Amino acid sequence: MGHQVRQERWNTGPRTETFGVLVGWTHSPTPHGISLKLQSTESQQQLDRNEVDERHFLLTRNQALLVARYLLEATGQSLEQDSAVRGWRRWLSRRRH
Repeated sequence: MGHQVRQERWNTGPRTETFGVLVGWTHSPTPHGISLKLQSTESQQQLDRNEVDERHFLLTRNQALLVARYLLEATGQSLEQDSAVRGWRRWLSRRRH
C-alpha cells in the first residue's frame, strides 16, 4: 500500500504529546544495533487518505533487546525455542547420562 509520508522537521519549541495507531514498521541492521522505522496515523480518515507519519529510531542492540523483552512480557507472550535447538539439547543431555 503506497502511503504519502508526512515529513516533519525537528521542532525546537515546546513538545506536545501525540497519539496514533501503529500501521507499519521496518528495520535494518546498523554496525551497533538497528534502525527502526515506525509508521503511524492519528485517525482512520488520515489512513484512508494515505497520510502516514514516520518516525526513525536508532537503537543499540541492548535497547532493541530490552524493548523486545518488554513487549513480550506486556503481551504475555514468549519466544518458543527453535525445534533444532531443543533437539540438540535433548541429544546432548542423553549423551551425558
